Amino acid sequence: MEKFINDLQCQDTVQVSKTLEEFCKAHASTMQFSILNKNNSRSEMWKLLFEKLSDEKSISIYEKCLETLRILSRDKTDLDNLITDERLNIVISKANLSSSVTNYSNNVILEALKLICNLIYNSTSVQIQILKTSCLSNLVKRLSTYNASTPHDLKLFDIRILFLVTAFNTTSRNLLKYELMVDDHLINILENLFNKKDQNEQEKKESVAVACEILKTLFNLYTTCDDSTNEYQQKYKKLVDILYNLLIEKNYHGKDELQNHVINLLVIIPSDCYGPITKAVTSVDNNTNDEIYNNMDMSAISELLKFLEQKLNDQGSLSENLLPVLTALLKICCHDRLVRKYCRQKVLPPLTDVMKRPEEGTNLKAKLCKLLVSPSMELKNLVAEFLFVLCKENVSRMIKYTGYGNAAGMFANKGLLGCKQPETNYSSDSEESDTEEYTKYKDDINPVTGCYEEPKPNPLEGMSEEQKEYEAMKLVNLVNQLTNDGIVRPCTIDKDGKPKPINHVLELQENLQHQLQTNQESDSD
Repeated sequence: MEKFINDLQCQDTVQVSKTLEEFCKAHASTMQFSILNKNNSRSEMWKLLFEKLSDEKSISIYEKCLETLRILSRDKTDLDNLITDERLNIVISKANLSSSVTNYSNNVILEALKLICNLIYNSTSVQIQILKTSCLSNLVKRLSTYNASTPHDLKLFDIRILFLVTAFNTTSRNLLKYELMVDDHLINILENLFNKKDQNEQEKKESVAVACEILKTLFNLYTTCDDSTNEYQQKYKKLVDILYNLLIEKNYHGKDELQNHVINLLVIIPSDCYGPITKAVTSVDNNTNDEIYNNMDMSAISELLKFLEQKLNDQGSLSENLLPVLTALLKICCHDRLVRKYCRQKVLPPLTDVMKRPEEGTNLKAKLCKLLVSPSMELKNLVAEFLFVLCKENVSRMIKYTGYGNAAGMFANKGLLGCKQPETNYSSDSEESDTEEYTKYKDDINPVTGCYEEPKPNPLEGMSEEQKEYEAMKLVNLVNQLTNDGIVRPCTIDKDGKPKPINHVLELQENLQHQLQTNQESDSD
């Protein structure tokens, strides 16, 4: 590095340009520069590069100086001290984001923007200091000037700066949202990204990249969603309308990533703004769209369900992949009755195969039922809540589709053990349509496993009363021993519908007698 530093001190810009080009080529993928830790080399390199950037005679090598700094800025070592206020303002100026008018080439502006991104990402001092500069206000002004001829890379890195600032400095969100109104500009840009007809593959790829940066930034800005004014309600509804179009957009590169960011944003948008996620259709539209339900276009909901199934099939962290889309679907289903009915039709269709347990199979219902016993408490609770809502929060219906064993955990949490039915606000229409297969085997379906089981002979048949009593006491003693050893913990169902541990196994008998008496009184009523 000593030769490199010596070459930088040269006044011949041609020679310096050659030196910088060789450095950038040699270190295109380098992330750490431990070699600069000796002899104050790091500080000297940064000083010399900024001297070139401050010299108008060196304008021909500005781009290479910025590219070199961008590569060096990947290394966090002493970065907070290397980037002084003066140096940060020099970079902002080269990005054409200072208050003074500059006339740099697009390549210089782009390299400066990339450098700013690295600095925000790697320097806590820059994350704070950038709010005290003119960078953000001028960047927002530039957003308002975007048109069809604005270079894609300029849009991408402008908006990436906004994303990084709002991600690393939460105090920037109020400034950008309420004072600079940046969300209005971002929503308008997002709305127009795919308006051009006959976009080629590369153009669509570029539009998706910009859309992802916008969605991530809006997520940061709206993450608390504490705005209940009519102005913001209308803004959220406009945004949901755009998200609908993004979800149903066909044949584009990066669809999975884009939909992921759409879903994240849907999760934090207030549910009373979800109206535009479905569209009323005419009879003409019915002939061209397969996802019509009760004269409503459910294409976006269909995409969410497809995304859910895709994530169920993916390897890796299920919780991380599934929580956002499940949360979004749950919120929409709770808000919109028709969406709930449509999702129930897709996820819990009428039972035709009652020979398999609910969690056996490859359909969407089976995959979700498997997660009801997931080791992730958050995931299994969310899956259970989603299925429970699809069942109109009806305990009997939930047992029918998932089996009591799979749903017992949720029933315990909600105080619904013993098939206690909660009061709900759902419409009274039945939505039940028992199939011939279900009706035929209904009496032999085990409610615990949720599937048909061959009738089994009574194990007590042929025993005398003394033998039955003997076997019963053996069972009581065995359960009592397992309880004393801490292997099992028998419970009864308390008045609140939740499990209550017992002190002695004979309490089970007392509880059973009480339950039988309660059932008899209920039957007589």
